[in-house]
Amino acid sequence: MLVVIGILLALQINNWNSARQDRREAVKLYKNIHRQLMEDRSELMKVKEFNSYYKTSFERAGYLIALKSDQKTDSLAMMIMELSQYSDFHRSGNIYETLVNSGSIKLLRNIEVTSGLQRLEMTYNNLNKLEDIHWEIILNELSPELKGVINYATLEIVKPEKLYSVEIQNFLVESIYLTNAKELIYNRALSEIDAVAEEIDRELNDK
Repeated sequence: MLVVIGILLALQINNWNSARQDRREAVKLYKNIHRQLMEDRSELMKVKEFNSYYKTSFERAGYLIALKSDQKTDSLAMMIMELSQYSDFHRSGNIYETLVNSGSIKLLRNIEVTSGLQRLEMTYNNLNKLEDIHWEIILNELSPELKGVINYATLEIVKPEKLYSVEIQNFLVESIYLTNAKELIYNRALSEIDAVAEEIDRELNDK
């Protein structure tokens, strides 16, 4: 009986030690995830601001094209040049995917955190797809249209009438649509980040 009791006590102590070690590792994970989320949030705020600036510029260009005023050609040319710029989110890493692949996700007992990270990963993927589409449109539609219209070296307007073409107008419409769509996803990602970070804070305070 004493031997059995001794074995059971040893097993229980081992389980306690193992559980305590898991809790320590979980706390480290939660803190690391929180740090990465804050880095992503900071980057998202920057690209969201860029996106908003470009959106305003594109809308202004559309307004100038509608006016068809020769006096605004120089301003319009500068705005059209900005069409080659776009907001591009560079995240610090695939948090959820990394947790799954490493097996560390089993240490995170809070389902709100893990499911929130999974949703955020999907939001990031959707955002990256939109950004890829935006780049492809710039590369395949805008660049051919601007060649021969504006001298990139001197910014001289060679063919001012082309700035008012239906092709440029259509590209503006596409760009405004994309900037609007990206703004919605930026806001969704920020909201999801805040929700997960808040849940992590609660988890760490409990521990």
